[in-house]
Amino acid sequence: MSLEVHVLGTSSARPAQGRSVSGSIVETSEGMLVVDCGEGFQNRLVNYRSEMKAHAGRRLKMSRVAAILLTHGHLDHTWGVLPWMQTMSLDGRKDKLWIIGPTTSEVIDTLLGSEGEPEVTPSDLVIQYDMWMDLGANSETLGYEVEWVLGDGERWVNMNDGSKIELPQPLKNIKISAHTTQHTVPSCAWRISTSGRKGKFNREATMSLPDEIKASLAAGNNVEYEGELLEAVNYRSDSRPGVSVIISGDTAEQAIDSECDLLIHEATFLQTHADIANEHLHSTAAGAARTANECYAKHLALTHYSGRLEDHSSSLKEARAIHQSVVALSDGDRLILNDDCSLEHLVKLPSGWAQQD
Repeated sequence: MSLEVHVLGTSSARPAQGRSVSGSIVETSEGMLVVDCGEGFQNRLVNYRSEMKAHAGRRLKMSRVAAILLTHGHLDHTWGVLPWMQTMSLDGRKDKLWIIGPTTSEVIDTLLGSEGEPEVTPSDLVIQYDMWMDLGANSETLGYEVEWVLGDGERWVNMNDGSKIELPQPLKNIKISAHTTQHTVPSCAWRISTSGRKGKFNREATMSLPDEIKASLAAGNNVEYEGELLEAVNYRSDSRPGVSVIISGDTAEQAIDSECDLLIHEATFLQTHADIANEHLHSTAAGAARTANECYAKHLALTHYSGRLEDHSSSLKEARAIHQSVVALSDGDRLILNDDCSLEHLVKLPSGWAQQD
């Protein structure tokens, strides 16, 4: 099962150099997940969907979006959530929508009943969640079920009723997990992975067997036939593991505590401005490449560039000196992570998309 990532924004902090702020859609055969939803997200989405229909021959159906996964509470990653939720209501959405993001352990303690008031920054998602719900982002007002979830990486709370829950898994056969990152506010990277696939059943090897024996072997059951034990594993090729992508959000350079096939990582600065990156807990392109090596990523995609960078050529050169498979993303690009872990980078052009060599 492959994954496709639709990149709707690659700028840090504010729109700059023709780039918009953060927002991506991860498309799977089971549905879609949105990772971050910055200012103007739905405007970009409307245009992108039109481009997909005109040049790729298909439309992204928003009814297939099961969750919005937020990496942290800075507005260039969150300020498009409420308007888009209201638009989904106007469009007649009926399916449940999960909104999931990180907060501090102190906030989780309080939500679970501990006494005292935790210190929170204005950008903590607990403040934004409360504000959005007060402004009508609830199931009753919107007309579709909304589940607001906050967590500290280990514990998760459903804000609708204050209950402690396991991290929701909004899509069948797709696993999501949150991995704490280091930024100026509570933050996490999101890992999205597909389930593995069974190997192909060898029908030729079972041609002489009765149909009921074939069916049992195909179902994975060992069968005794004419005094011989037939093991199902011998009639199927090797299973194929799923594929995985991690989207970092904003973070200082660090080792993410999970492996992946594709790492989409912020590269706000070049190494010449590593001091600024360290001060503001952001990464350089070189730092993103080192992180990719640490989590054994087969591919690295750079994003979230500072407005001081006119283009990403220097970022790409810097990262490629450290990691062997690096692409630099632009707004509107598409990444296809195939079942065999090969990566296709489709670059947005005025007339559609073209494969980047």
